[in-house]
Amino acid sequence: MDLHPHVMTASTEAGTGTRFWIFPQPPFIPGYEQPDRVWLSIQPNEIFPGPSDARMYVADPLYSKQPYGYSRLPPFNGISRAPVHAGPDGHFDSLDPLSRPYLGVHAYACIHRVLEIWQSYLGHRVQWFFDATFPRLEIIPLVEWDNAQAGYGFLELGRSDVGGTPRPYALNFDAIAHEVGHLIIFSEIGVPVGASRESEFFPFSEGFSDCVSLISFLSFDSAIDRLLRRTKGDLLLYNELNRFAETSPETQIRLATNFRRMSEVTRDPHDRALPFVGAVFDTIVELYHRNLVANGSAERRLLEVDLRHLTLDEFDRFRELTAQSFRTRPLYFQLALEKARDDVGRALATSLKNLDARTLTFNQAAGSIVDAADGAVAEAFRASFAWREITY
Repeated sequence: MDLHPHVMTASTEAGTGTRFWIFPQPPFIPGYEQPDRVWLSIQPNEIFPGPSDARMYVADPLYSKQPYGYSRLPPFNGISRAPVHAGPDGHFDSLDPLSRPYLGVHAYACIHRVLEIWQSYLGHRVQWFFDATFPRLEIIPLVEWDNAQAGYGFLELGRSDVGGTPRPYALNFDAIAHEVGHLIIFSEIGVPVGASRESEFFPFSEGFSDCVSLISFLSFDSAIDRLLRRTKGDLLLYNELNRFAETSPETQIRLATNFRRMSEVTRDPHDRALPFVGAVFDTIVELYHRNLVANGSAERRLLEVDLRHLTLDEFDRFRELTAQSFRTRPLYFQLALEKARDDVGRALATSLKNLDARTLTFNQAAGSIVDAADGAVAEAFRASFAWREITY
């Protein structure tokens, strides 16, 4: 990868944070081959080799490691790879982001990025639910396992294999953000010890974590710009916003754009989460459309029809009108999407203070989210949940 960072001394940037490379989507996705340079609010003098800090640390096994489970918890006591050091300026953007040592650095940076976003929405620092036992989160960047998981004191990442090519989840921002979403849920509303498989906590945790991933992706200016240019402003098209944890450009694990209702889901937690995720995505799109109408970038009739029941001709007409407007006012589209993102993210985060893991249901969650919103945001959530048969 041809990356030539402009090296500046730490003294010229005192107090501004620390620079990292982050891939908003995995580097094998067309258009995302180059990472974004991201500033994290943590200061260079607060980060130690690993990287590590007061809240988390990377432990990178030299040899194959079994995934953690009920009988296996941190800390990792095997032989680890050498800790990664910052560059001479105290930052981490002089390292090759596609090198093996950078896997742990990327995972570390992504976790911090997601926490910064959601702590802004929450209005407070996330206190780890395991901090009575482990003061810091252990990050395992590569496990020989086709999965990723977060649990009591750890977040570890495996890899998929697509056509014989390994795809490490440590380079997959969506997958990492999803796992951080679980940690946020556990830390904010608790863990339902002894809950049955019929409990709605687990499907809710899956759905909320997908929403954490979706909204966190939209925190990258480059991602929003690329997304809107690819779709010409039409978010109803199949695109990277509504794909999660991609393992190749053609396959994905979850879809946010779905038409599932609660009466149609199975007992599988991921399937039961789909109506909730779909309702949140619908709300983002609805608010995005309202913002476009409000700033004069779209016709009011965009809000007067049910987009789920458009004929093909009607859909093509809306798409052409959107494309024409986007060509002349792209900044207005970006501002409309950013506002929708923040309104939805803030309502989701605020709703958590009224939820309890032991008694949680989707209906309670929906009511709390609507109560946390106001005006048009609450109205959009209410309509989206109703269509998905999530009532309260």
